[in-house]
Amino acid sequence: MTTSYWRSASEDEAMQDAHRFVWHAMLETIDVDLAGTRVLDVGCNRGGFLRLLADDCAIHEGFGYDPAAAAIEDARRLAGHRPLRFASATAPPAAWGGFDVAFSHEVLYLLDDLSAHAAAIFRALKPGGVYYAVMGVHAASPLMAAWHEQNVETMSLPPLYTLDHVAATFHDAGFEVAASRLCVRFIPITARHLTEGRLLDWLDYYYNQKILLRFSRPGSAAGLQPKRIRR
Repeated sequence: MTTSYWRSASEDEAMQDAHRFVWHAMLETIDVDLAGTRVLDVGCNRGGFLRLLADDCAIHEGFGYDPAAAAIEDARRLAGHRPLRFASATAPPAAWGGFDVAFSHEVLYLLDDLSAHAAAIFRALKPGGVYYAVMGVHAASPLMAAWHEQNVETMSLPPLYTLDHVAATFHDAGFEVAASRLCVRFIPITARHLTEGRLLDWLDYYYNQKILLRFSRPGSAAGLQPKRIRR
């Protein structure tokens, strides 16, 4: 995972606010009830997603790691009295494990070694646990392929992955693999989108190309419950 590139705290706060609609889309799309679960957030940044889960989803505990030490300092400060723990790391700390659910949002494209990541998350999950990973930066996304080409050297990015390669890597690590488009509703339109003049391209990206991958560790010990369907 890229370890040297990090924005300022104010820029990261703005980025997390901009991602909030994606977080809600993730929670609309997943098929398990998070109440009472132990959750791992991969690439947690300043901890905003775990705070959302603690406040709105009644998780039992949340653990997040990220290579950006400054972001982790902020995550710890902002956690308050919530049952959240954070670590500055590029992989789940050895002492962490037994998770019911793991999440990541636009992390997989940053990883130099997908196989090692898949194996680490497999070990961190309980049998029957599930890892939900959102990935929009992949070879089949025209906007993100262009972005990757422009930033590959500046951010020391690995080569752009295909979704097929990612799915095969996690399958080879022992996971059962599934995929879904995100249940995205309204997408905030920023000045950037309007300046580029590619609004339909951005809508297509969020509705069709930003994919939620589900990697399930076989077994039934996790005790996850299906998400309640609102009527």
